[in-house]
Amino acid sequence: MNCRTFRKHIVTLLDADPGDPMHVELSAHLRSCPKCAETHDQMARTLSALQPSHGVTAGPLFKERVMSRIVKLQATNRHETIRWQPVRARVWRPAVAVAAAVLTVAAISQIWRSNVDRGVPPTRPAFSLLSQAWAAEAALFAGDEIRHCANEIIVTPVDDPELAGMRWTPLVSLEATGRQRIHQLALAAKPGETYTVHDYVWYDPPTGRFTRLLTVGDQPIFANSYDGKAIYRLEVGDGTRRVAKTPVAESFKPPTSPASVFGLGAGIRSTLDEDDASVVVPAGHQTLSDGSQARVLKAASGSADSYYLFKVRESDNRIAETEWIAKGQSMLVTRRVRTETVAKPGVGWDLAEVSAMPVGKGGPANVAISPDMVVPDVSIQRMVDKATFETYIFATDPPWAGKRQISDILDLPSPPHRMFSIAYRADDGRHVVLAQVHSYNKFFGAMSEIHEANVLYESTAGVKVLAMPAERSTWLAGILLKSARYWIKDPASEDRTGYLLRTPEGTYPALAVNGRLSDDELHALIDSLVPAKQFCPND
Repeated sequence: MNCRTFRKHIVTLLDADPGDPMHVELSAHLRSCPKCAETHDQMARTLSALQPSHGVTAGPLFKERVMSRIVKLQATNRHETIRWQPVRARVWRPAVAVAAAVLTVAAISQIWRSNVDRGVPPTRPAFSLLSQAWAAEAALFAGDEIRHCANEIIVTPVDDPELAGMRWTPLVSLEATGRQRIHQLALAAKPGETYTVHDYVWYDPPTGRFTRLLTVGDQPIFANSYDGKAIYRLEVGDGTRRVAKTPVAESFKPPTSPASVFGLGAGIRSTLDEDDASVVVPAGHQTLSDGSQARVLKAASGSADSYYLFKVRESDNRIAETEWIAKGQSMLVTRRVRTETVAKPGVGWDLAEVSAMPVGKGGPANVAISPDMVVPDVSIQRMVDKATFETYIFATDPPWAGKRQISDILDLPSPPHRMFSIAYRADDGRHVVLAQVHSYNKFFGAMSEIHEANVLYESTAGVKVLAMPAERSTWLAGILLKSARYWIKDPASEDRTGYLLRTPEGTYPALAVNGRLSDDELHALIDSLVPAKQFCPND
């Protein structure tokens, strides 16, 4: 078998039964050809990252894998002419790229949900233990006295430069409107470098007042607080530091789930349902740094070399530590150092002590905070203002669906570009999701021959529906629907449909329907797609 034939049938190797004759022949070629082995590895890792998940996705591990795969695929396509092979092979490569980019939507908008390793059976005791641990974390922020929690985020030494520079974790703050903001705390390091971010929280359950402060060395890098009347936040510039004060809105309410903002798992999935039982597997026991014993739970990611560990202390069933493992190396460790009841916060509700701290050079230069990693429920105007490409909207909402929600998300493969997910929940279960992402617009733009792909339908405005094999349509729809699970609630159905679109501007939206549409319904939906700027009064 030659390389061309291998690439044509690589989907068979990824999907078919190992006993299939073609699978056997492909496997033999794979063992003898390093170039094809690398291609297979890239696709297999992307596919494993894209296996159906059930809710709020992705700890840090998925993003880095997807980012590196997309960058490599983009680099490959800048230097090669891509020949689209018939049927399965022709659509496979773009389908992988689309789904990889869409997975970014799923992961960031939902911030942790690992996929189960194939063949690993559900483990109810592990699932139950993690559920109890999340509940115990929530209980820390209840009562009548001020609660203080201190955590450490440890950037562990890694020799691989690529791994060392790619680490980050979500960071949650509260706005004066009461809305949560999810930021990206980038924790890059040089090979072999290690440092610790200290995370301090004070919370007063009766009033909802809080103070949160993050420091590296002796320098504050993040602060957010509420004194009962206003929200305070630290603003750090080049050699400057100031505390901004914003009076809260009349409708402001403190968070109903403080652990989702201040807890050890803030920004990570903090509630589980029965569909999650199979994603949590036991991983033995461990002695923690303080000498106590913990049960270790593994959030399986579909890849043996990248996963998340939750270490639950046996004495109180609380999460004492989390650890991100990638390629067999410890990437980040977050651990609880102290929990206690105090008479007053160590840093005032108005951050007065923070603004008075001297400005210095403490801490690694690679620590950075990117605001608004996820902004849910935004307006069409915001989407148009933030987008760096032409975005589309349905001029006529799907007649079978309810309210539209638009999420504005940082495009991790191409920061500071944004991506946008438009979701509709439908009473009949046929939920609709439209994802528009800069990174795969760029990817497909480099693939000139995609323009020759079969066109199933073209609207009067020039929006095309590109052909896709049935199994890839179902697969892509699953990714999109999982990405919007936080809004549409229901799991993706078996009878779902995915579509790859191309607009006259050369962008490539991806569309999913949680069910089947008649030709007339699909055509009407595509016909209603128009540039979003047409809905903005200023334009």
